[in-house]
Amino acid sequence: MKHHYSTIDNIHTTFSDIYASETKGESIIVHMERATENGFDHAEFILPSIICTKCMVFSEDELIKLTTFVRNNSSLIWEIAREDGDIIADVG
Repeated sequence: MKHHYSTIDNIHTTFSDIYASETKGESIIVHMERATENGFDHAEFILPSIICTKCMVFSEDELIKLTTFVRNNSSLIWEIAREDGDIIADVG
């Protein structure tokens, strides 16, 4: 399930439920997208490592800002996910 987190500068931020794995621990996928004339700019981050796993169309400067945003908001995202979301078992 995706949870809405924020919309800033037309960039919509959502996040997944918590994924739990015996080998990888817990993780959350953070999605960021912005509508454009030709579709969407999209970036995807994995928490807790705050690694960008997918990035399409965002510039390098924008990606730096998005990474900073995710880092600065990660603890609140975890808190909301624990209160409102589910923990999904991951076989990996």
